[in-house]
Amino acid sequence: MIYGVLLSIPEKLVPKYEDEVRKAIGYGIARGDIISFTEARYKGDVAFVMLARSNRAAERMVSELQNMPIYVKVIEIEGES
Repeated sequence: MIYGVLLSIPEKLVPKYEDEVRKAIGYGIARGDIISFTEARYKGDVAFVMLARSNRAAERMVSELQNMPIYVKVIEIEGES
């Protein structure tokens, strides 16, 4: 099982929270919790998907980001071997 973090910032909150989210992602990469991430923009909303090192690393990122009024959750990516 591969774990990740899905995060979405609504358009009206992007100016206030986008830089804070980017900073948190940078700290997660520096700690080794986040392996990679990608972002998308749609009609002003901003979304990030992060690939985490482990479930615990994903949970740590979610707990850091939950104090902001944004949508954030741990996702599980299942694959076949």
